[in-house]
Amino acid sequence: MSTPKIKISAQSLIKSLFLIGGILTLFYIGKSIIMPLFLSAILAILLDIPVKIMKKWGMPNWFAITLSILLMVVLFCLIIWLVGSQINYMSEDWPTIKEKATEKLNIFSEWANQSLHWDYKDYIESNKKLVQNAESFISSFLSSIMSLLSQSLIIFIYIILFLVQKQQFVTFSKKLFSNEQTVTLLLNDVAKITKSYFIGKGKIMLFLFIIYYIGFTLGSVPYALFLALFAATFSIIPYVGNIIGGGVAIVLSYLYAGSTPALIVIGVISATQLLESYVLTPWIIGDNINLNPFVTIFAIILFSALWGVVGAIIALPLIGILKVIFDYTKGMEAYAYMLKKED
Repeated sequence: MSTPKIKISAQSLIKSLFLIGGILTLFYIGKSIIMPLFLSAILAILLDIPVKIMKKWGMPNWFAITLSILLMVVLFCLIIWLVGSQINYMSEDWPTIKEKATEKLNIFSEWANQSLHWDYKDYIESNKKLVQNAESFISSFLSSIMSLLSQSLIIFIYIILFLVQKQQFVTFSKKLFSNEQTVTLLLNDVAKITKSYFIGKGKIMLFLFIIYYIGFTLGSVPYALFLALFAATFSIIPYVGNIIGGGVAIVLSYLYAGSTPALIVIGVISATQLLESYVLTPWIIGDNINLNPFVTIFAIILFSALWGVVGAIIALPLIGILKVIFDYTKGMEAYAYMLKKED
């Protein structure tokens, strides 16, 4: 009895693999060109909301676009000033933080040697190197943020062009395909996913920041404002962001102030994360993205490897947009099914 065969064209499979590999290679090599373009398109879609509102108020298109962009610039400047001032405040105490971190690591290592019989030789020098590695990691992270800010001018120009030529891009998409009605629905769904995801994430981040700051302040946690801002900001990266932001907040509070503030931070973050996962996210964002959990994790890892922190932030909207495209494309139903979360 012969083994039944799957009906698939080997030639088509090879072409698909080469196409996917080529796109990923292009994304990686052309990072400095493609990433600002994608980021600008997402920001332009978000800015289209205030532009439409202002146009309803009777403002001309050019004035609505100008005012919306100015509001965005002011908002980003305020955020950068707030983060920068907190980092500058912490940098003054950084030598003290390093000293306390090394001291606590030495105490832990000595306890592990005596109680757990770990053969950890030269742990004092090793702990110093561990703290230095953490310092270099922080420097690398700040360097990547500064690299992104250095591209802000081209991103700014792209946003203006996207908003000014919006109708031309829409008309081009309709002319490219024969079914104009389907293209219109597709573009509307793409815009809806992008807007609902990032606006929802923004609301959740603001809520987390307020709760974190109140909790840390009441618990007399040092650098309450910075830790609350840091933990809330990283929550924009699904799953991984909460671990990174919360973990750093816990470690810093423990190293600088001891176990009691660290336990307070753990309690506040744990309670808030439960509220976010089971109440806020389903209520505010809902099922607009509705991606397979495996695809979600893989997309975050993939785009993080390609584009760093920015890639992790925009990974889910990009995959959500890809799912919409598959939904509206004949013959791609299986791929759309694989991307979505099964009910």
